[in-house]
Amino acid sequence: MNDKAKFNLIFAVFLLLFSSYSANSLSQTTSDAQLWVDGEFNYVFKQKYLFQNEISAQALLAGGNEWFCISNTPEFEWNINQYVDLVSAIPFAYTMQKESENTFELRAMLGARCYLTPTHRPQVRILTRLEERWAYDGNTDSWDIGNRIRIRGELIYPLNKHSYFEDNMWYTITDAEVFLSTSKDISERFANRTRFRVGAGYRLTYKLRFEAIYTLQLSRNTMDNNFDTFSNILRLRVKYYFD
Repeated sequence: MNDKAKFNLIFAVFLLLFSSYSANSLSQTTSDAQLWVDGEFNYVFKQKYLFQNEISAQALLAGGNEWFCISNTPEFEWNINQYVDLVSAIPFAYTMQKESENTFELRAMLGARCYLTPTHRPQVRILTRLEERWAYDGNTDSWDIGNRIRIRGELIYPLNKHSYFEDNMWYTITDAEVFLSTSKDISERFANRTRFRVGAGYRLTYKLRFEAIYTLQLSRNTMDNNFDTFSNILRLRVKYYFD
């Protein structure tokens, strides 16, 4: 199977899943606009291990009552070979769900990233993650526990260079992700269901990279009558790699 065929197959599957979720919830949907700003710090050691820490601030700009989230995600990756990375993380986040309700969430994540085209110009990848979630509600002084599977198909394509590893390089980002709950939903305002992203990035040097990504996200409000929301999200990200 050539690169184009692999890409078409992956995204046909994810777009089908996205359409299926969307069709089942169009009768009770709202829409909003959000801004996410990320700072990502990376350290590679022994040429196969990566420690990454992402700090993120997310806010609702339009389409509902005030909502914001501040999160920190320390992550460890192990490059097994050119085809597989193992990934693990322990994210935690504080969220103002609405004016009178705040939550704190801690997660444990294990997963794997598979590279379908490791030696080709387009990087086609599949990232699969299993998450265990613990959410604390300060108003009720109670913990909500759940777990889910996340599956994301990704395409990274260098525009002005032949390799993703060259400096002064522009590249495109396209991916689609589904969230599959394997237990009851945690009570939250934006319980993710599907996410489709398209954007662009610029690698100035090995150390410094910038990304701007548009995300269309379908989520469910499991706090108030289980209605669905289409979110239009602008995500701005700075990546820094230490020597």
